Amino acid sequence: MGERIEALLRIPLGILYAIILYALNLVVGMVVFVQFFYTLILGRRHRGMARFANQYTSFMYHVNRYSSFATNEKPLFGGPGWEEIFPCDFDRDDRRRKYQEIKDSFDDAF
Repeated sequence: MGERIEALLRIPLGILYAIILYALNLVVGMVVFVQFFYTLILGRRHRGMARFANQYTSFMYHVNRYSSFATNEKPLFGGPGWEEIFPCDFDRDDRRRKYQEIKDSFDDAF
């Protein structure tokens, strides 16, 4: 696909992503609210709620990269979707292995 068509395609996709992120933002707001009291009362985070919030943040990161022309990978449409990312640098050669190690350590933290 040519760069001009790709640039024009970002307009309707941007509107779609805005709707998706708005709806998810409402849900994540409620999850964070519940997570706060869950942590306050039980003294630990809920694994599922923490994972959902991280997946939302990862998805938002992918959408922002696509919207700012940093990549041509369309989130949810053939590109990254709910694939979680963690704040670290990955070596391009073995990033899947490093990703799995970080994901496992994230899971072990609970």
